[in-house]
Amino acid sequence: MITEAPFEQQWTLQGRLCGQWAVDLKAMWEETRSARAGRKCTVNLEDVTSVDRTGESTLLEMAMEGARLIASRAYMKSILGGLKCGSSKLP
Repeated sequence: MITEAPFEQQWTLQGRLCGQWAVDLKAMWEETRSARAGRKCTVNLEDVTSVDRTGESTLLEMAMEGARLIASRAYMKSILGGLKCGSSKLP
């Protein structure tokens, strides 16, 4: 789900970020790139239950483009900690 606000775009992801779901997320991210120009972007990962390599790649792309990835559960924190982008946007 994507929530639009004047100064921010908020993404809420749920379930599995694997296979075709990850491919679809990447496509949606690319399609909405111009819509978030100049605004901050937050990606809530609290309800994501699993992530594969394609999902990790998509999250890395999002972070490198300035998205703030939010996770408090140990599993997702571990996934985010494994991403190699040197971004301060990762927890």
